[in-house]
Amino acid sequence: MNKKWLLIIGGAILGLCFLCVCLIGVAVALGFGATQPAATAGENFMTALKNGDAAAAYNLCTPALQRELGSAQGLDTRIKNGRVQPTAWSFSSRNIENDTGQLDGTVTFTGNREGTVRLVLEQVGGTWKVSGFNLREK
Repeated sequence: MNKKWLLIIGGAILGLCFLCVCLIGVAVALGFGATQPAATAGENFMTALKNGDAAAAYNLCTPALQRELGSAQGLDTRIKNGRVQPTAWSFSSRNIENDTGQLDGTVTFTGNREGTVRLVLEQVGGTWKVSGFNLREK
């Protein structure tokens, strides 16, 4: 095989590799964009808990979770009695299937204690709301 054909084949292979990398990048960007509204709702919920604003966190919950909690005070009591008031968190996994989303990650609680966080979210009237949460110390 002469040098000209080797260059053509090498260029074609590099072109295909570049195309694959671009397609993977587009797929990741589309997946990230699709989960962003649910992730934003989860971030808002966690921020309200961090700030001790149980009323705001309660308003970000689905009606079913609100009934389970009873009131914003019920949410506040659950967080305080469980000693799970977050100070920092990071979601490492976010998934959406139909109208249900799930965010999983790590959390730091008051007192610099480490733990895990899982938020389950549902779309209610076009808005993402927290339908369940699990804040657990490691």
